[in-house]
Amino acid sequence: MRMRVAWFNVENLFTRYAFAGPDADGLPYDRQVIAVGVTALDRGAGNEGEANIALAGMQRDNTARVILDMMPDVLGVAEVENIEALRIFNQQYLSHYFDRIFLMGGNDGRGIDVGICVRKGFSAKVLGVRTHAHETLQPGQSVQWGVVSDDSGPTYLARNALFSRDCLELDLEINGRVITFMANHFKSQAKGSRRDLLSPDEWRLRQASRVAELVAEAARAGKLPIVFGDLNVDDANPQRGQSIAPVLNCGLVDPFAKLPAQERWTHYFMVAQEVSRLDYILHPPELRVVSKEINRKGISLKCRQYTGERYATIGYAHNAASDHAGLVVEFET
Repeated sequence: MRMRVAWFNVENLFTRYAFAGPDADGLPYDRQVIAVGVTALDRGAGNEGEANIALAGMQRDNTARVILDMMPDVLGVAEVENIEALRIFNQQYLSHYFDRIFLMGGNDGRGIDVGICVRKGFSAKVLGVRTHAHETLQPGQSVQWGVVSDDSGPTYLARNALFSRDCLELDLEINGRVITFMANHFKSQAKGSRRDLLSPDEWRLRQASRVAELVAEAARAGKLPIVFGDLNVDDANPQRGQSIAPVLNCGLVDPFAKLPAQERWTHYFMVAQEVSRLDYILHPPELRVVSKEINRKGISLKCRQYTGERYATIGYAHNAASDHAGLVVEFET
């Protein structure tokens, strides 16, 4: 039996409520607060509401193209606002491609979470789902959730949380074997705020170490662990690469590791006009790789490092599928 596993950071997939639509005037309150579509942050032109919605629609159509082209049986995603956003996106852009969708609220101040989706018709029995959003940096203490304000205004706070978002675990029974999928979005490389307890690299190192422990726990329980996610650093980076070493060296296989360095990149950083590898799929050696691919067809035309095929509606601004590429690996189970 074959299984296609994909990972995609979809970049700011947020819900659009009725009051953000052009026809919201006059609706009763309970209809105005209903999520009616998906959009993206900081997209569109000025205050033209209909133009914003149209551009967001084009962008999200390209996001869907990447996913559908990868044809995943199991998909991990990052930067999704909530489970409603993922369900609506699945309805409006993917024609109900997935019929099992999992997401739990995490710790990110922007409200971007990780999720896992399973293709409709794929033979996989759901055995369990677990969150680690409650785990702490400081043992014996608790995570302090809430809202605080500073000079820039209010921000959501999850003080002392180990995971910036979550390590979301999903156990699936596939072809008689239990496979544990672990979706991650590690601490970014950006300089932390004064409230952060650790530097970004040290924080990421602790996240990677904990995921390596979860991989070992799954293996001891007779499960096959797959880690996929935006680990937020290039393993080839001489300064920061070691921060994800624990998960890269925990016994899982990196199917893209043997590609030349210039072919492994998965992210375009528009400000610096640089590419790097931030996204990974790591699997147990028991699963044989049949094929693998990095889908960059949705990357902005501003990215000069990519000269391959793009989708017809990809331009220079506001309509890229994401600033990340999609990854897909096909396994023989």
